[in-house]
Amino acid sequence: TSLLLIFLFHDYFIFKENEMKKIVLLMMMALAVFSLFAEGTRENFEAKDPNTESGVKYVFMFIGDGMSSPEINAAQVYNGSNTPGLIAIEPLTFTQFPVVGIQYTQDATSFCPDSASTATSLSSGYKTHSGVIGLGIDKSTQGETIAEKLKREKDWKIGVVSSVTINHATPAAYYAHVVSRNSYYDIGLQMAESGFDYFAGGLVNKAEKEGEKSIYEVLKDNGYLVTNDRDTILSLNNKSGKVYAYTSTPQDSGSLTYRIDRKEGELSLADYVRKGIDVLYNENGFFLMCEGGKIDWAGHANDALANIGDTLDLDDAVKVAFDFALQHPSETLIIVTGDHETGGMTIGYAATGYNTAFDILRNQKCSYVAFDSMINAE
Repeated sequence: TSLLLIFLFHDYFIFKENEMKKIVLLMMMALAVFSLFAEGTRENFEAKDPNTESGVKYVFMFIGDGMSSPEINAAQVYNGSNTPGLIAIEPLTFTQFPVVGIQYTQDATSFCPDSASTATSLSSGYKTHSGVIGLGIDKSTQGETIAEKLKREKDWKIGVVSSVTINHATPAAYYAHVVSRNSYYDIGLQMAESGFDYFAGGLVNKAEKEGEKSIYEVLKDNGYLVTNDRDTILSLNNKSGKVYAYTSTPQDSGSLTYRIDRKEGELSLADYVRKGIDVLYNENGFFLMCEGGKIDWAGHANDALANIGDTLDLDDAVKVAFDFALQHPSETLIIVTGDHETGGMTIGYAATGYNTAFDILRNQKCSYVAFDSMINAE
């Protein structure tokens, strides 16, 4: 399965008939602005200016890495009722948004793309090779990302949040341009030089080369407040300047802790989005991209409950944006999507008599990462 689901929220959940033209315009605007093109060409749509077309000046883009229909529905089923005769899902916040679209996710070279090429398509409109970030099919043409464009042309404040390392493929696609997603140090340098206002979530992966300055130090040299102190992070506001706020309790290569493993007091994806709003808020406008990156990692590991938990964690982050939208209903656009599906999740099949077995899942108490740690400690 290689489908991309797009959920849009603007203004209110319920629309009168005469408002549907506005919603269609918003859908076209979102598709244009984020360049989700079926044929991968930048000429397919004429981009709309959010300020002149709809008054939108606060844009949230949520990406569930590895998240498509099965992952979304599994989370809804898990939260719903499995009682015979009372079978029902519990909808997520974003599945109740009024506009839904589906898009194929192949990149320029594969029907099974990776996060680098798909995030590049989402951020800049270029279909490219798997493993390539922010460059066209020739691996040299730079595609200006929507974040870079809004920073340059509109002077909007820009935020990038991820539950995985902040120089991983998906967040990097909004500020970096490299031939290989594995060029972590070079990506980190471009992060520091981006001028973006807020980075948050996971650590910097492979933060330094031998003999080179740490990316954390480079960020400080470029005027960033770099902190993993919980109290400092919770005190951030729009007077804090440029910020990189990262977790003090990293798990699994510097990521946020899986929801199922998170201990009381640890900051969640929703917390980093909430602080992002505090840092970015201004009358001119802001753009905030937030990635639920460990949905993908749990999918690769075939850990269904960790996958479900982090899908719910992404939805909690969407709720934060939705609460903001209720305060700014005509000025806010929320887009929730996935970059590709990971893991081939199936909810019941013939060999199990179509038993969904969610009752068994409820007995799981930790992720595969935490379980491996316990085994290795013995």
